[in-house]
Amino acid sequence: MPMIAYIVTETREKYNDMDCHAIKHDLEKLSGDLCLVMHFSQVTRELIEEIAPWAICHSGGGTPHTDYDVLQRDEYTWLITQSGVPQIGFCGGHQIIAEMFGCDVGIMRELGPDEADYNPGYYPGTFKESGVWPVEIVAEDPLFEGLSSPVRVREAHRSEIKQLPEGFRLLASSRDCRIQAMLHEEMPLYGTQFHPESRMEHYPDGHRIVANFFSIARQRGRWSQATIA
Repeated sequence: MPMIAYIVTETREKYNDMDCHAIKHDLEKLSGDLCLVMHFSQVTRELIEEIAPWAICHSGGGTPHTDYDVLQRDEYTWLITQSGVPQIGFCGGHQIIAEMFGCDVGIMRELGPDEADYNPGYYPGTFKESGVWPVEIVAEDPLFEGLSSPVRVREAHRSEIKQLPEGFRLLASSRDCRIQAMLHEEMPLYGTQFHPESRMEHYPDGHRIVANFFSIARQRGRWSQATIA
């Protein structure tokens, strides 16, 4: 049965408390196929062979990746870096992709003396992109088909990728965060610092980006076991 997968990259404890019905519904609507929701710790090569997803989305999350084992799971690393399945990472998922390709993630910057902290309960004193922000498209790509620059998308982060991973192409930037979207030059592997998967009634650009990703994934052909041979 054709399907896609949504992999939650948070800790197991937070995953157990999540309600993923809304994101599952939206991804199924945008892709036209069933969506399997799973935790990154459940990823095995055998499972991926069995379910054969033709596209995979990786969630964001608020826990620093150094605080748990998301970067130490060999089969999850294999999935992202070697499997060849079309994939996209949202926010923290985007950062995980970069970290698996050897890049650093850190805070965007400290707040200046005259800057207000609009979310002092979350890492006080650091600059955050929160809410709907304009993001400039800096390179043509089917991910932005039908959209004009800047796109307006939901942001919810204080950290960023500090350098573009080797073998990736920069697709989009914002004033305060250079690497807002990227694409591997040889694999169908995307990352977005913003949250295109978020349901935003008056800002449809995000869901158009996700729909475009699914179109790209379909054009690459449905994944088969030959991909990992």
